[in-house]
Amino acid sequence: MTIAHRAELNSVIYGLFRAPSLERDVATSMAEAMLARKYFSHGPQAYSQAISQALGQSDPVTADIEPPYGENEVRAFLQLVHEELDKQKPWPAPVDQ
Repeated sequence: MTIAHRAELNSVIYGLFRAPSLERDVATSMAEAMLARKYFSHGPQAYSQAISQALGQSDPVTADIEPPYGENEVRAFLQLVHEELDKQKPWPAPVDQ
């Protein structure tokens, strides 16, 4: 799998170990955390790009990390996160710390 932001994809998948479900409200919460750079410090663009690239390939998105959900469930969740990120465009610029 060729993904420019593989670490970002893996951090999203790693977050699924604590996800109570893969429902849209969880995807919305994750997208909000990406926008706020809370737990997801690389910002929404990097995560959106990684998700888009992963969903565009047939290779398993869970190849590096196997969360407690199946491949199809994870793909569906990633699509929800991607949709939630798209709803928030244009994304806010990072705040200097």
